[in-house]
Amino acid sequence: MSLFTNSSVFEASGTDNYVLGSVDIQDQSDCSSKPSVPTDQSPKATMDYLSRPGLLSVIAGVACGVCLGWGIRGRFLRRPKAGMSAPGNGLGGEADIMGESGEFKMVLIVRNDLKMGKGKVAAQCSHAAVSAYKQVQRRNPELLKQWEYCGQPKVVLKAPDEETLIQLLADAKHLGLTVSLIQDAGRTQIAPGSRTVLGIGPGPADIVDKVSGHLKLF
Repeated sequence: MSLFTNSSVFEASGTDNYVLGSVDIQDQSDCSSKPSVPTDQSPKATMDYLSRPGLLSVIAGVACGVCLGWGIRGRFLRRPKAGMSAPGNGLGGEADIMGESGEFKMVLIVRNDLKMGKGKVAAQCSHAAVSAYKQVQRRNPELLKQWEYCGQPKVVLKAPDEETLIQLLADAKHLGLTVSLIQDAGRTQIAPGSRTVLGIGPGPADIVDKVSGHLKLF
């Protein structure tokens, strides 16, 4: 006696929503009888048991579940690659820059001719670092993640004068790097409007070094 039952299932739509549909399942056994494990241990009896529609459905469901689980795991645990792209920022292609070394860093270049105290230098470098971080967070978050994976390296360098600082700024922008030039309010130690620190990056270390690699540590 053949019996058809209407069983509800969920089907994934293209928009990640779930649509309730239906499927017909054919059961070739009497509704009052229950499937039993064959007592005959011959290969033919075993194959007849394994060919039951209900058992095949269970096996197929388990296999699909395992494949789906591995697919989801691979998608969400995959680490971003070093070469990424993001919307442009109008600074000459920051989104398109790619480093060969796989390392990322930020450099903070201090004007040495101002003779600022250690506390003043620390404050000005902090301003430059925060400003650069906000820019990259808004314009290229994938690049920011790469810098964070590297441990957020920062290097403090020194430039002899304001003219050098401005030239470094132009060179960095030409290569598409993030730049942050700090002008002090002049409340302590130096004149108002003084350009104190230039931040470059975060960006690929080998590209940043093309701009600042010749400078000495502060």
